[in-house]
Amino acid sequence: MPGGSSRGEAIAATAPQASVSPAELTLGGGATVSGRLGPLQAGATVSLEASAYPYRSWSGAGGTAAAADGSFGFPPLAATENEHLRVSAGGSRSPVMTLTVDPRVALSAVSLGPGRVRLAARIAHGAGLRSTPVPARWFVAERGSPVYHLAASTVTSELPGGVTYASTIVDPPARRFAWRVCINPRWEAAMGPAGAHGPCPAHGFRLAPARSSSTAPRARAAFEYGGEGHGQPLAPFPAQAAIAAAGSYLAGRAGRIALAVVDSAGRLSGFHEREHFESASVVKVMFLTAYLQMLQAHRRGLSAGDRALLYPMIHESNNDAASAVLSIVGGGAVARVAREAGMRDYAPGVGWWAFTQTSAADQARFFAELPRLVPPRYYGYARYLMSTIEPEQSWGIPPVARPRWQVYFKTGALPSQGLFGEVARLERGGVSFTVAVFTDGDPSMAYGEETIEGVGERLLGAAR
Repeated sequence: MPGGSSRGEAIAATAPQASVSPAELTLGGGATVSGRLGPLQAGATVSLEASAYPYRSWSGAGGTAAAADGSFGFPPLAATENEHLRVSAGGSRSPVMTLTVDPRVALSAVSLGPGRVRLAARIAHGAGLRSTPVPARWFVAERGSPVYHLAASTVTSELPGGVTYASTIVDPPARRFAWRVCINPRWEAAMGPAGAHGPCPAHGFRLAPARSSSTAPRARAAFEYGGEGHGQPLAPFPAQAAIAAAGSYLAGRAGRIALAVVDSAGRLSGFHEREHFESASVVKVMFLTAYLQMLQAHRRGLSAGDRALLYPMIHESNNDAASAVLSIVGGGAVARVAREAGMRDYAPGVGWWAFTQTSAADQARFFAELPRLVPPRYYGYARYLMSTIEPEQSWGIPPVARPRWQVYFKTGALPSQGLFGEVARLERGGVSFTVAVFTDGDPSMAYGEETIEGVGERLLGAAR
């Protein structure tokens, strides 16, 4: 109807026009809402309404009177989380405006000596927002390089006053380096740009060099920040000369043998490292990881029943316990662990889980990734299991490395085939590396154990 159309156009013409400036601010800043009413509304009362995330209801945020020309403005608005804003006057409202509030971030990088730089991030958010502890992933790159590698995974904590805090100590990749930390706190959707939320990178990422020292979040992760640091990197351990010596030693041993080392700088090297072997009991650490991931998915802690399976499976290498664990998690969960670890040579065992196909390279990478693969709440328990294995199962590298190194390991053997293997993660101070050794066709178990022990002696500089 013509009359109805004209009336609608008149109402639209009197709707307040408003904008917020800035549309994005840092916590503690202020934003101003201003605009103009229609020509017949000079001096009218103007109300400001706000709806904080998750935008379920509106409340008054201020009032003012329009000037003679219809213009209006409100005092600066101090928001503590993302808000929707609108202005109303004379029964009509403006279009909804979005005010984005970013956390206030303080970063630090302090050198503590050779191979030790403390990185820290204090992320101030709205005091009414809180988060349970969540993973914090730390990435480093040589200065000017766009390639960032995962250096550490820690857990955040909440400080009084609405601050999420995270810190770690890393071995710097170079004297001058760039670093970034990424978290996904529980309050992330309430702050920062909409659509910027995403998971933190699992391993590393490539960043345009022009943004490598920016403190602005990347497009895919809601809260990722970083800067530059200075430090004195440690030489990678073990040295390439030690790894070469271990390879030369293996070349003179009987049987089919492979060695893989992921050194403290994250570099993989070795001797026949991609050759396939049956895993024997070494695969039980993959079962353990899959089981702990299952507990995390169901959001439950370790029960007495869980411990009754996991402890004997690792501590004494009990095969019945391993079979029970595998029946609970399923082969698909173990295959998922292999994918998450970046394994290239994994294949499930045919007939028996001990015949799982693996390689030294895969197992060394897997143990290097354990801090990321095992959910943080269970990582201490996993380390306890792998560092307190009974003496009968503690042959090869542990007797050589202890007490100078903390050793987290698993052995495996199929004596009827002359097959023996061991994978270990060694830590001392800020240095950690992983090693995997597999040998097949050995004349005796004592010979296989001696072979793996000899590798440990050469890698650690303890060869007699």
